[in-house]
Amino acid sequence: MRSAADVSGSWSKAQNRASRGGLFTATLVFLAVVVIAGLVAMSAGERLLAWDVRFAYLPAAESVLEGVSPYPALDDPILEEQKGYVYPPQVVLALLPLTAVQVDVVAVLVALGLLATVGLTLWVLGVRDPRCYAAAVLWVPTISGVLLANISILLALALALVWRYRDAARPSGLVLGLAVSAKLLLWPMFVWMLATRRFLATTLAALAGIGVTLLAWAAIGFDGMRGYPNLVQRLTDIQADRSYSIVGMAATAGVGSGVGEVLSLIVGMALLVACLLFARRADEERSFICAIAATLALSPIVWLHYLTLLLVPLAITRPRFSLLWLLPVLLWVSPKPGYAEGYATFMPGVAAVILLAFLLARVRTRQSVSAAAS
Repeated sequence: MRSAADVSGSWSKAQNRASRGGLFTATLVFLAVVVIAGLVAMSAGERLLAWDVRFAYLPAAESVLEGVSPYPALDDPILEEQKGYVYPPQVVLALLPLTAVQVDVVAVLVALGLLATVGLTLWVLGVRDPRCYAAAVLWVPTISGVLLANISILLALALALVWRYRDAARPSGLVLGLAVSAKLLLWPMFVWMLATRRFLATTLAALAGIGVTLLAWAAIGFDGMRGYPNLVQRLTDIQADRSYSIVGMAATAGVGSGVGEVLSLIVGMALLVACLLFARRADEERSFICAIAATLALSPIVWLHYLTLLLVPLAITRPRFSLLWLLPVLLWVSPKPGYAEGYATFMPGVAAVILLAFLLARVRTRQSVSAAAS
């Protein structure tokens, strides 16, 4: 039987652990607030906040209102400057109301909205630990997504919703269709849908994506539709070698972008095969993780904000804080606002591989424990 002294000692240790845990949580949250507020304020002061919205999306929306094509010419230097609008027209149409608002106000509103979207993404996936929210804000990919105001953070929310409502064909299918129509980057998620035998959701996703895209092109008189594939290829030619993709890493390593394209295809296809195999074993979590990994591996262009997609598998497999939540924070050692160069090109890929490997192992460990318990 335990003595009163033993009980008192145990209680004291528990209190000390709780106190240290509370201090760490408060410190992490404070750091996240200070960092993101400081960077947003600094970027807004330099009139650079929400770069993509400021220099690409809103000018494209204004062009649509003026009856001019929102798409730049293939030889337009703004493609080199990362200021050209290169998305399907539905994205720019959604921003038409914002053209009536002063651009600096829009930039702040969009940045705050994207921060809220990060929180919503974690909330949708059942994350309630404040340390996870703070860590997510400190991710360099998250900060990049907020400061640039790219749609990557919105795509992460879309993936979270697809997972949350995966057994409801209508919401999951419609969300995936809208997301893929906005950025084809997510097409491997169709493989996951089919692999897990969600045929109705897949059909709805395809119909929604095609329908919205055609309606959006029709709304601007199909202006630029014929040359759009050439524009995407031109963008790839300009940016792939200088991005954080497998193609970019291969180019930086000196083996050539052609080798990188082959490696990208091999790695991406291997991940999709793994997606199929895990799905056949009814292992939906690992199948989903592999599909997201394939999304990044197969993209010829990868920027830091693309890695916000990894918030989704991390939140699914580890809804409570662990040091793994801080891994992408390490990318602060090589932040790069524009084109990648030197060793910084490899850092995001290394971080992504380590994170995904731990997540896949975590699912396996948890499943083994559950099987043993049953």
